[in-house]
Amino acid sequence: MASKLKGKDWYEITAPKFFGDFIIGETLALEQEQLSGRVIETSLTDITGDPNKYYLKFYFKIDDVKDKKATTKFVGHDCTKDFLSRIVSRRKTRIDTNDVIKLQDNTIRVKSIAISNRRVSHPVEIKVRRIVREMIIQEVEKLKTEEFIREVIDGKLQMKIKKSVSKVYPLRFFEFRKTEVM
Repeated sequence: MASKLKGKDWYEITAPKFFGDFIIGETLALEQEQLSGRVIETSLTDITGDPNKYYLKFYFKIDDVKDKKATTKFVGHDCTKDFLSRIVSRRKTRIDTNDVIKLQDNTIRVKSIAISNRRVSHPVEIKVRRIVREMIIQEVEKLKTEEFIREVIDGKLQMKIKKSVSKVYPLRFFEFRKTEVM
């Protein structure tokens, strides 16, 4: 076991500045060039300490290493599979969207999930999906990546979309299921 660690150094991995330079973890490497491009996964609970959004996983990619400190950039987030299976239930309609949106500083793929209170007809499902898509594009296009992530973490954007869609049909739940920086 000790021979596998021989010559390797520990490197501290930090989240991007808009997460408050939070230390995500540590990793081993022979040379610091080996770290570039590694993707690190961490839950939102680990970053913020708030257990309410335990189901959100954030992905960071190491882009720079200096003085045994690796800095990262945000590359996406995802909801855990167990959470998705728990919110989707019988006699409810699951409405998914998948859009590529040009932010002020990045292009990002946004996948969302909306769960209705009861099973809905196909025309209502199409109308709800169209409203969700329009709201996401309208609200997200004017933001930068860090502002968008902050909105997702706070839940403000989700509440605004849920309230807007509820005029057509009441939603039980709305969440951004996945994002990927292109």
